[in-house]
Amino acid sequence: MSSKERKQRRISQALWVILAVEVVLVGLLVFYFYVILPKPKKPVDAQVVKKEIKKAPEIKTGKILKEEPAKKFTPQEVQGLIGQTNKKFDSPISAEVTKQVFSFNSSDGKVDNVPIYARAYVPSGTDKKPVFAFAPGTTGIADSCAASLENPSKADWANYDSLLMAYASQGYVVVTIDYEGMRDSARIHHYMVGDLEGRALLDSIRALKNLALTKDQINDEQQFSAGYSQGGHASYWADQIKDDYAPELKLLGSIGFGPVTSVEETLDDAINGANINWFGSLVLTSYNDWYKTPYPVDKILQPKFAKNFKTDAQSLCIDAFTKLWPSNRGQNRSAEVYTPEFSSVAKKLNIAENPTYQSFSTDLAKNIVGNVKTDRPKLINHGIHDDVVLVSQSQHGFERMCVKGNTVKFNKYDTSPNAIQGYNPSGRVDHYQTMNASFKDTIAWMQNIIAGKKAPTSCQ
Repeated sequence: MSSKERKQRRISQALWVILAVEVVLVGLLVFYFYVILPKPKKPVDAQVVKKEIKKAPEIKTGKILKEEPAKKFTPQEVQGLIGQTNKKFDSPISAEVTKQVFSFNSSDGKVDNVPIYARAYVPSGTDKKPVFAFAPGTTGIADSCAASLENPSKADWANYDSLLMAYASQGYVVVTIDYEGMRDSARIHHYMVGDLEGRALLDSIRALKNLALTKDQINDEQQFSAGYSQGGHASYWADQIKDDYAPELKLLGSIGFGPVTSVEETLDDAINGANINWFGSLVLTSYNDWYKTPYPVDKILQPKFAKNFKTDAQSLCIDAFTKLWPSNRGQNRSAEVYTPEFSSVAKKLNIAENPTYQSFSTDLAKNIVGNVKTDRPKLINHGIHDDVVLVSQSQHGFERMCVKGNTVKFNKYDTSPNAIQGYNPSGRVDHYQTMNASFKDTIAWMQNIIAGKKAPTSCQ
């Protein structure tokens, strides 16, 4: 090969090397720009963003199912009704009150078509009014025992028209419920199941927003739950489940009048002398149906009462129950109702001590009040002469609430002029007079909260 050819060959090889380097460099540039270099963001499409925003969950309960004709009461008629239970009532009354019975749907955690009957009491006036959502005490679990069917002239279960007109007369829109399963042929009322009670009470507030009589009358920012006896249990359960079940509601506080805060302790107190021997039959009937747990009824109730306890529970109202089941007033007769082995552990306030009753005790414990902290203040009103739900039970419930960090005002009442009745000339505040005795204190407690003042507490 000549020197000229060798020179041309070296030039050719150099060109190929240069070309190869250029190819590699181009490849690196392509890799950088298309793989490594961050891509510019595309302009945001407002319509796309709108679609990506999650919608608030649809509220499926509290829809009106039925409305009965409304009835108006003059201020004089309101005063007359209140006087049936509180003869010394002296708060001013200037407005008419319209009462209406209606029904709405609630949920049992599985279905949303549970019908609940309710009554609304609405004072006249165009201003927005605070809501007093009230759950009644025990009237029975049969359909005929629904509080909305109460006729005090024939059977006085508490005279709720009288008690609740007092709150309506002071400018509150009052709503009170029958419980789940009442006036409902498809199911029984599941007595003392806290979750169901709380759902029904919260849904009654939702229903006020859909009821023609009340939807333009209520203040959405001022709502209270309240209840008497069994209803106190419902009121506190409404508070306990509110944040999960009804986060849109503006509940400001919860009130209990002689409230049940422990279903087990109520049953234990019957054995220890409280005048509530009938309580066990209602709880056994309810829990057996709801929790589907077989309980050793023959080891809880004496044969006479074990035989027909479900039939009695599903057919008799509270006035008949208190006559059929032995009273403990004056003499503790609980031994006629409950077996010695059940009584022995109930007297110690520890049914679970005997393994025979473990399943029953477990279900009772599911419905206790006070083991949950919420940001809402609580009010407990209790008469110290209460022989049905003992004041000691409220003391224990109060202590549980305080330990969890709740704000709780605990009022105890001895005597009151508002508690004077024919059977009670000295005005001793018993189970039936707690609402009357504590009326002004309850109104003042709610008004202070509405005004933005710090709720008082009895917790140390």
